[in-house]
Amino acid sequence: MIPLEDLRKIIILEKLSDQMLEKILPTINVLKLRQQEIIFDEGDEARYFYMLQWGKVLLEKRISQQITVSLGAIKPGFSFGWSSIFFEPYSFKAICAETSEILMINAEGFLNLMKEDHSMGFHMMRSLTRVMKNRMERIQDQFLRAIREHPDFSVVLD
Repeated sequence: MIPLEDLRKIIILEKLSDQMLEKILPTINVLKLRQQEIIFDEGDEARYFYMLQWGKVLLEKRISQQITVSLGAIKPGFSFGWSSIFFEPYSFKAICAETSEILMINAEGFLNLMKEDHSMGFHMMRSLTRVMKNRMERIQDQFLRAIREHPDFSVVLD
């Protein structure tokens, strides 16, 4: 059994009450994976939501046969696999960059818990919104930096 204080180290769970965490606890499975093990691949049916306890996970997207782009690294305390909450296929690949311990929760069961406890659902969706906002800002910054640094745009921007 995972101690509640360990669950509180997961950013999206940190605002939940002990009672809420105790409802979630039975639905969590612990995965211990080695470096280079694939958690899920782009296009896989998204059934699970993940939270990293320790280790490091890379999110990657293949853009051609020869090129795979790293979208980011998940560090302990952060979550990934949000596609499962929307019943969409995973939109990227998640792979362990090092030996990792990952908390895995069935998305359908997780959503049912949030339907039963609206306060929990509110806190979780608020956390989701914050994560999505941060990711969008990071993507926007990367896009704008790429434009500023591109030689064809330097003439226009100077």
